[in-house]
Amino acid sequence: MKKFFIPFSVFILLEIFLIGCTKKNLETPTADRLIQEKLQTSVNQIMAQYTTKYPGFPGGIAIQMVSKSGTYFAASGMEAGITDQVHFRAASNTKTFTSTAILLLAQEGKLQIDAKIIDTIPGTKMTYVPLNPQYNIPYRSQITIRDLLQHNAGVYDISNDSIPITVTANVPYVGQNYLTYIGETDPKHSFTFDELVGVVATCQISYAAPRVKHKYSNTGYSILGKIIERVSGMSYGQFITERIFKPMGMTQSSMPFTGSDQLIPTPFARGYYYLPATKECTQSNISANVAEGNLITTPDDLSRFIRKLLRGEGVLTITTVNTILKNIPAGPLGDSRYACGITFVPNLGWGHDGAHEGFLSRMVTDPDTDITLVAFTNTWNLAGGMSTIVEQLTNVLDEACLKAKVLVQ
Repeated sequence: MKKFFIPFSVFILLEIFLIGCTKKNLETPTADRLIQEKLQTSVNQIMAQYTTKYPGFPGGIAIQMVSKSGTYFAASGMEAGITDQVHFRAASNTKTFTSTAILLLAQEGKLQIDAKIIDTIPGTKMTYVPLNPQYNIPYRSQITIRDLLQHNAGVYDISNDSIPITVTANVPYVGQNYLTYIGETDPKHSFTFDELVGVVATCQISYAAPRVKHKYSNTGYSILGKIIERVSGMSYGQFITERIFKPMGMTQSSMPFTGSDQLIPTPFARGYYYLPATKECTQSNISANVAEGNLITTPDDLSRFIRKLLRGEGVLTITTVNTILKNIPAGPLGDSRYACGITFVPNLGWGHDGAHEGFLSRMVTDPDTDITLVAFTNTWNLAGGMSTIVEQLTNVLDEACLKAKVLVQ
């Protein structure tokens, strides 16, 4: 999913918060209270400054930090009483769960991540993807599961990109975004993996041959969702719930998959657009984003997941974790590098970010320093333009977190 702007002021509070975290004050009985008070004051000040710059800004920010000294949470600009149990749409952070599911199946010997997607699933006569017209995408015989995990497969992303006008297939959505085209006439349409991949196959579109170009693709992760279902014999949502959520104690997370399931469980943060006109967008048809962006979670659940995962305390062994983190593809995402469903930023750590209609989020953890951060805002500020949004989300967060790490190491 495309990346968007999170204002600099949203994350600079992490630096202010961590200035107080010296070894000396962490040893005092009131350390937790003082840190929490300082964090909340900082968040309030930042939101006051931000709403002065953007009058009528409808949303707020929420931050959770888990470190050796403890767990801290603060929010401002949202509804009263928000805690680390507030639900929000985590969008593309979903991809780390999908990659975890694939790697768990590989860890159990049920699939090979370097196998071609047309290969036979171990112990069966069934292939990883159906060998039918719906999955006859360009370069199908060359694409591996690892290629999909690392966004190196060249699979065209119909979620973010319009169907090229050069397509010769006799379809009515040429030149349009397929999801928008369907949603305009059927807002509660339930998209499926077969349908989404079928559009790519029908139009015979791709970015490049596998391992030629690094190109982020939501649709590539739709294919991974299909593979999880075929290998496990469970639906994608069932597998994530039974094999990841439950073992890792993530009781407040869910993966909605139907077009009519558009609500967020309570308590939740409402989502907004700021254009600078304001529009609420809390309810959303997330069915087109299954396996690549349909996660609903809380800061507490998400920080638990990424921290345990990278420490080898989740569903993957530390051997599996170390293997995937060392196999980083050559293709960069700015200054970051994308491994198997997780991004590495030099000197910062591992994690992902997400953006879906009103919600922007980031999870990141560093196993070496044992610092985990989850931050989200419940408003898309589109007043500055798309290029500014992309730059601010990546660069601002990195700068704030790097400063924070230096202060506590």
